[in-house]
Amino acid sequence: MNDDHLLRTATGYARERLSDKRFDHTIRVAETAERLAGLHGLDPAKARLAGLLHDLARETDGDTLLRTATENGVSIGDPEREKPMLLHGPVAAEVAESEFGVRDEAVLEAVRVHTTGAPGMGPLSLAVFVADKIEPGREGEWVEQLRELAERDLREAARESLKSSISYNEGRGRTIHPKSREALEWLEDGS
Repeated sequence: MNDDHLLRTATGYARERLSDKRFDHTIRVAETAERLAGLHGLDPAKARLAGLLHDLARETDGDTLLRTATENGVSIGDPEREKPMLLHGPVAAEVAESEFGVRDEAVLEAVRVHTTGAPGMGPLSLAVFVADKIEPGREGEWVEQLRELAERDLREAARESLKSSISYNEGRGRTIHPKSREALEWLEDGS
């Protein structure tokens, strides 16, 4: 499947299966990821594709996410059992591969880790992770600062996003996904 056909197919699939609000978010993430890719020397078409695919399973119920993850060998830990929505990225990556034939590991990784982040994530994953946080539908002074940072440095933008998210959730007594902590440590370590 060529890039244009794959992009059209992914857009149509998202349009059919997502609410208007989630679809609009998906388009904004795809456009933001594409723009960030252009700024940082990455493949804009791959970034757009990953953005289009990132939330395909976001409106799937928890039981279905758990079942689909299990059937596809996706690792399920306590955080995912407690909050199955954490599986929407890994399940969306499985859909991208099985339904659309996406084989590009950078695209699949970007879809898979866009919620929690992951240590060692590649540049495309960083672009999609950040795009999900700064797309034009997001508002606030902190988001504006993150947008400016993302234009200069995707790693720093991802680091700041994770720091803020972890701090926010800790302040509310919420569990932090281990991958988010590991991703932050990796980004702070600079490796």
